[in-house]
Order: sequence, then structure tokens, then C-alpha cells
Amino acid sequence: MSDIQAVNNSPSDEIDLVELVKTLWQGKVIIAACTIVLTICAIVYAFTAQQWWTSKAVITAGQYQNTANIRSQITNLYAVINNSSQINGILSSSALLNDYITEFNAFDNKKAFIENNEIMKQYADEAKLTDETKAQFITRWAKRISASQPDKKNQPSFYQLSFEATSSTLAHDLLVAYSDAISNKVRNDLIDELDAKISYHQQILQANKISLEANAKQQLANELIKTNYALDMAKSADVTKPLADMNNNGELFQIDLGTEALTEKSKVLKKIKDLSVFQPQLGIIQTKLDLLSKIKLDHNLALKSVRYLQNIDYPISRDKPKRPLIAVLGFLLGMMLGVAIVLLKSAFNKNAK
Repeated sequence: MSDIQAVNNSPSDEIDLVELVKTLWQGKVIIAACTIVLTICAIVYAFTAQQWWTSKAVITAGQYQNTANIRSQITNLYAVINNSSQINGILSSSALLNDYITEFNAFDNKKAFIENNEIMKQYADEAKLTDETKAQFITRWAKRISASQPDKKNQPSFYQLSFEATSSTLAHDLLVAYSDAISNKVRNDLIDELDAKISYHQQILQANKISLEANAKQQLANELIKTNYALDMAKSADVTKPLADMNNNGELFQIDLGTEALTEKSKVLKKIKDLSVFQPQLGIIQTKLDLLSKIKLDHNLALKSVRYLQNIDYPISRDKPKRPLIAVLGFLLGMMLGVAIVLLKSAFNKNAK
């Protein structure tokens, strides 16, 4: 029974297919017209739509020699601090790379660049921004600046920098300018941090110095008082010369020195200006302070915080619009629209009959 139904259905299906092809052939003009019109519209759009180009670069952590110039300026700091790992951690290649990527992706840095860069100012002037649209303008452009990891698993320390703009040249120039701005910020932040470290150690040493000086002054005053008391006692005992047979080291007042020696000792104590006689640590502290005061960090020194594996290039192909794709989509959409119109027209005609 099923075979009979299959045989009976076959001719009708064949007739439907023939009618469909016949209907489409009769409406070939409509299909062709729709296809041509939408393809032309798609091509016109593809050639008139705003173009977008992306300039890219690939970076990784810098090398030790990249920070040699700044390390040479803080040699005295290494001599003063007890734990040099604090400084090495700040200057490490991985730390500088992380700082660079963080600053590159920071919205505030993007905003500052968009507001101050001359090229971006031209974009803003062309857009005729108002106070309401300025924030939207900055947000849209900030999304076109990024630093990302193209392959986190195999190359976790490689980052790709990108900047999207309306032409190949502008994309390249903007990425160069923004990368330089970030490099300068990383350098300035690093120098500010080192200055803060130096200032911190100076404050600690200065506080220790004040404490030791106060202690030394007190010791000097006490020693002078004891010497004067011993002098009075020696005068009363008529001891003018040192007594060789007396061992008075444990006594509070050393009258065994005699009046002549005690008088001279009192004079010397009154003349003492170098308090390190009583606190030798003062000399060490002063030396460290002198070393720190000689450190002069140059904010304009060249510092390569990252290493470029692929330099900033001029993009050779646009990101948007995808002209071939748009043309193909226009062609397909036109054909589909034409077929739909022909089939609908045929269906309406059959219903009308």
C-alpha cells in the first residue's frame, strides 16, 4: 500500500517542482532586479561606510640592561638599605611589564590621552561634541585602545597592543603616541616611587640621628657634671697628680686623676662638638644621610619598561567594513528578496483565480 502511495505522490511532487521552477523563471526579471539593486546598495555602503583600521604591536618583559641607567643613579641607595630586594622588586622586568599593561588599560589614562592628543582633538572637533556627548565620545574611543594576551596558555608574558582609528596612518600614529605616553608615565611613577623610598629612609635615619644626638648630649652633660664634682673633691683632698696606686674605676667620681687632669678633662668636655664620641652610631647614620642626599634622579632619563617583539606597524588591511562580505551578503539578500516577491505574487494570483 505504501508503494502505491509513493507512486501516486511522485508525479504530483514532480509537477510542483516544475511549477516552482517555471514560476521563478517567469519572475526572473524581478529576481534579477532585486539582486542587482541590493548588491549595488551593499557595494555603495561598503565603499562609503566609515573605515576602521587597527595598528598593533607585541611586547613582553624588558631585559636587565634596560634599567641599567636608573640603577646606576641609585647606587647609593643600595649601599644604605639593608634589604636590596625592595628596590630590585620595583625594578624587576615583570613588575615593569605589569605596570605598563595596567597603565595602558587604565581608563583614566585613555581619557587623558583622548582629551589632550592633537589628533584626538581633531576627531572631537569634527564630532561637534556637547557636554552630554563628550563622555560618550571618550568611552567609545577608550574601547578602541587595548592591551591583551593573544595566547594566555602558551605565551602568558606576551601582550598585544592595539589602537583602532579611521585610517592606517592615524591608527599607527595614535598607537605610537599613546605607547610613548604610557612609557613616560611608567617611568615617572617609578622615579616617584624611588624618590619616596629615598625620602622614607632619610626620615628614618634623621629620626634615629635626633634620638642618638639627644642621648649623646645627655651623656656629655652627665660626664661633665661628674668631672666637676670629682674636681671639687680632688681639690678638697689636695690630690693634684694622678694616684698610681688607686683603682677607682668603679667609683662614681674619679678623684684619683688629680686636679690637673680633671681640670683639663672638664675643659675638653666643654669643647666637644662631635657627639659620635659618645654615640659612634651617629657617624654611620650621617654617612648614610650624605649618601642619600647625593642621589639625583633624572625624570627625563630613557627607560625601556618593556621590550617590543613586534614594533608598531601600519595596518595593511582594514577591519571594517568588510567590503567583499558586504557585497556577497547584498547579493544573497537581493536574490532571496526577489524569490520571495515572485512566490508571493504567484500565490496571490492563484488565490485571486
